[in-house]
This record gives sequence, structure tokens and C-alpha cells, in this order.
Amino acid sequence: MVQLTFLSGTHKGQQLRLELPVIRLGRSEDCDVRLDDQQDLTVSSHHAEIVVEDGAYVVIDTGSTNGTWVNDLRVVKQRLQPGDVLHLGGENGMALRVDALGPDPRTPSATPDPRQATLAVASQPAPGAAGEVAHLIDHHADTTAALVASEAAIKVASERAKAGGRSSGQTMDIMAAAVVQVHQSTRKRSGRKWLKVVVAVAGAGLLVAGVMGTVIWRQRQEINRLVSVKAALDREIQQVQRAMERETDEGRLAELEQRLALLTGHVQTTIVQVAQQDRSRAEELQNEGDELERAIRRILAKFDASTYAIPPLFKETLQREVDVLARAGNLKHVYARRNRHWPLITETFGKLGLPEEMAYVAWAETQFDAEKVSPAGARGMWQMTAATARELGLRVDAKVDERLDVEKQTQAAARKLANLLSLFGSDSFMLAMASYNKGENGVRRVLVKVAQEKDGFRKDKREFWHLYRMRRLPQETMDYVPRVLAAAVVCGNPKKYGLEPPEAK
Repeated sequence: MVQLTFLSGTHKGQQLRLELPVIRLGRSEDCDVRLDDQQDLTVSSHHAEIVVEDGAYVVIDTGSTNGTWVNDLRVVKQRLQPGDVLHLGGENGMALRVDALGPDPRTPSATPDPRQATLAVASQPAPGAAGEVAHLIDHHADTTAALVASEAAIKVASERAKAGGRSSGQTMDIMAAAVVQVHQSTRKRSGRKWLKVVVAVAGAGLLVAGVMGTVIWRQRQEINRLVSVKAALDREIQQVQRAMERETDEGRLAELEQRLALLTGHVQTTIVQVAQQDRSRAEELQNEGDELERAIRRILAKFDASTYAIPPLFKETLQREVDVLARAGNLKHVYARRNRHWPLITETFGKLGLPEEMAYVAWAETQFDAEKVSPAGARGMWQMTAATARELGLRVDAKVDERLDVEKQTQAAARKLANLLSLFGSDSFMLAMASYNKGENGVRRVLVKVAQEKDGFRKDKREFWHLYRMRRLPQETMDYVPRVLAAAVVCGNPKKYGLEPPEAK
């Protein structure tokens, strides 16, 4: 149970009391705590969720635009305590106070009788040796010993489950504590009775196997259920994304994108629930997909630009560009030229903290040809016009053209990309690369147009993925970004594409 009090907004002073395993907060109609769609504009449609994890309530930011804050500290996931104040959407966002936290709503009873709880555990059907638990507890120990043995077995099983099914290293400590506890409560009983108790608890190693089997069996059942739920959500996500690719009506396209945000939020919640049972399995689910998807996610993670739902069209375009590179007759020649310049590039980009993947702009522009000249007059490996080069501090006149100086132009290109990242944000690095191709003013015009629409100022309306799905960028730009990333994918796995590793050069 969670009790929340509104501290601001249209519902100020009102209280909510919710007994749900997952409590969704946001402006969408399907949220359990729904905020005003017209006034609470800093709150995302699906902003955050309060869930149960390891027996405690935690709040999880589900990819909101303006962040989730607990006691003035921005969080992604934070355990909640009574008295905590949540701000959804930053300092000026909706404020809620956590007034009370009750038992896990999945627990049948808030105050179960200890003996009933013990008997319930002992009587549950279980595979293998678990069936022996009830018999041993019922016939070889009194109520106190039965409770202690059962609790010890469950603790061992729980710690093993948290360790991913492997030994937690705590079994002996738990069992030793159980023996001491039984000793203290039964020492005054008769010797014969004491003997039975000691035998029952000392034999708890056998009981542990039974109860552990029950716990792990149930855990696997729950994980399998959650995996099935995620698979169904993934299928629906694919259907929505394909529908977006076919849709031409902007209103319907916006509705589909809202549906996509809802589904991806549900997927993340499901993965969190799996993590409560098995963290390693949750990591596997988070990183599902083929080799190309995993490569995309690795690159996106470097820029804090991760997205769960990669548009199928983007992936197909990227795969096509990868295939073009792999079949190119001059691939090894271009790769060798890349290796020749790569130490300088990585050193220059490293000084500004730029991930090396951005340097593959030079592959998309000129295939690392330092003497390339375009029909429009752009020159050098990074294809700068005379005006752009001068803006970046290079000398370009009748006597000297520093665009042909690889070192100086590389330094200028790094400054240019750093400026674009500063303008659009590191998580929109693909917009920065698109701007290198189209020009920042072209992308800026797109964003200014978006800003005139409802909620157009919001971060999620300005990111690359939104503009890509809504087809707000020119086709040339939409194709340019996959072309850059294709070079990063190929060079990131040189052996697969028949290339020498860079260190061989």
C-alpha cells in the first residue's frame, strides 16, 4: 500500500491510497496517478512508476523528459521512505509526498500468523525433495523449531536466488544462526525433545534443498510468465512501428508514437520485475536482439542515447549500408587509410571527450581522403567549405588552404562536432552528425517548426528518434546517420569483415 499527498497542482491537498504492485504516474489516461494533461506540462505521459523490489517500494523514472526527483535529488531508481517528496518534471513540476508505505500488495495478508506461514510453506507442492520438508518439520520439531527451520531454509533459498541461482556463500552463517535461535528457545525442554529439535535443525541442510527447490521453482515460473509478457509486448511494438512507417496522417502518427511510448514503458517495467527475481536474466532481456541491434545499442550507450525500440526502417537502412561496405572492392584500401589517420583522430577527439564513433563522419564524407574536393567546393578529409573552415579558425586564402592539413582540419572538425553536441545535447548525437551533413541551420529550422506545435519544447519532441519516426528530417539526412554508423559497425568488428585489426598496422 502507498499513500500519496499532492503538494502542488490542481489536486493540491488531496490524498491517494493505492494497493497495486505497479503504480504508474503521468499524464496518460492509463496511468494510476493521472496528472492534468493541460497544466502539468513538465510531466511526461508515462513519467515514472512505483514498484515493489526486494520487499521495498522504489520509484523508477521510465524515460521521462524532465526527470524524477526524490528530496531534491534527481534519480533513475530510488527506494522510498515515508516523508519522501517526489517531484515529477523538475523543480517546477508536480510535487507528491509519500505519507505511508504498507506491506507488499502481493502478500496475501499483512500480518500472517507465523505457524500458518510455516505450514503454508511446508504444505506447498514442490518438485524433488521439497515434499520432505513438511514431513520432517511436522514430525521432528515443535512449532518454534519448525518456524526457525523454515525461515532459515527460505533465507538460504532467497539469497541463492538473488545470486542468480549460484551459491550465495551465506548458507553456513544462516544455519548457524538458526541453531542458536532454536537452542535459546528450547534449551529448558526435556533432553529427548531437545534431541529431536537438534536433529530437525541440524538436518536443515536437507530441508534447505527442498524449500530451495520450491522457491526456485516458483521463481522460474514467475520469470517465464514475465518473459512471455515481454515477448507479447515486443510483438506489439513491432506492429506499431511498422504501422508508423506506413502512416501518412500526422495525427494518427502522433497517436501511434504515444502508443509506442506506452508499450516501451511497460517493457521496462517488466524487465524491472524480472530483475527482482534474476538480475542476469533481466540483463539478457534488456540486450536481446541480433548482432546488429547489439552493436547499435553499444554505440548509443556511449552517448546516453539508448532507445529500446529501434525503428525497423532505421535498422534495415543500417544493414543495407553495412552490406554495401562489406561488398565494396576498395574496403581494405579505405580501412588501411583509416588506420593511417586513426591515432591522430582518436587523440584529437579524446582531448574533447568525443567518442571515436563520431569520427566515422570522415568515412561517410570522403572515405578518409585528405585531398577530396566536392563539386560545391568543400575540401579535405572532413569536407569543409572555405567559410566553415574560417569560422573554425583555419586559414583559407589564395596562398594557404589549411583544409588540406590533416592535423589542423581534424582539430577543426572535432571542435565543430563538439559545438553541435553542445547545441543539441549529447543524447542527440545523431542530430549532431546529421547537422554536419545538412548544416546546423537546416536542423535548427526543423526544431523551430516543431517548437510551434503542442509540447514542441519538450526534450522527447526534439530528439533524433522522434524526428526520424515522424519523418521530419530530409531523406538525405535520415540516410546519412546510418551510413556513418555502418562504418563504425564494420570497423568495430574487423575480423568478421576480413580486415586486419588496427594494432596489426
